[in-house]
Formats: sequence, C-alpha cells, structure tokens
Amino acid sequence: MLSLLPDLLDFSSIAPVILRLALGGTLLSYGFKELFAPQIGVPSWMKIVGIWESVLGVLLLAGLFTQVAALLAGLEFLGYLFLRLKDKAQMPISANFLLVMLAIALSLVLLGPGLFAIDLPL
Repeated sequence: MLSLLPDLLDFSSIAPVILRLALGGTLLSYGFKELFAPQIGVPSWMKIVGIWESVLGVLLLAGLFTQVAALLAGLEFLGYLFLRLKDKAQMPISANFLLVMLAIALSLVLLGPGLFAIDLPL
C-alpha cells in the first residue's frame, strides 16, 4: 500500500477510539442538556430521549457494546435527519452536524471499538 506517512499506519487501531470518544462525548453532552436544562413546557418524552442519549454516550465512552450502541446512535441520527429534512422541524442541531455524526456512528459499526474498550475483540 502506498502511503505518504507509512509509520502512522502502526497506530490505525487508535482511530476508532478517537471516533468513539467524540461520538460518546457528544451524545452524553446532548443527553445531559435534555435532562438537566431548565426548560418550561418540555414534554416528558424529551427526558426519555435525554436518558437514552446519555446511556448510549456512556456505553460508547466505556467501549461497552460499541457496535450495537453505534448502530442505535446512527439510527437516532438518521431519524433526526429525516425529521429535520422532511418536516423542516426547528432543531438546534444542523443537518451537516447530523450527517457527520451519522458517518462516525456507521464507521464505528464497521470498525469496531478499537483500543481501550471493554468489548475488545479477542
């Protein structure tokens, strides 16, 4: 394989860790925002979504059930993207951000957890 920086290919198993931490941290921060933000008139299902996103974020940060958590997160981002584009819903998250998070989630489904994960394959 032709590579401009062939020495960096030794560290290719660290790339999923970076993606996993970025996606998990983002999900955890959005989940906490939906759980603990003092908003009047927030529907009760938004608290459930906040719990769901927080659990997915913790699973991804810990590297536990990474591929399943990434698949569920990808489906969630796909649903958000569908709602945003179809119904022109007012969401604080841009469509570009949703596409990037969807790409990260799908790459984690294909790559696996990487190093420093609980469910590291043998």
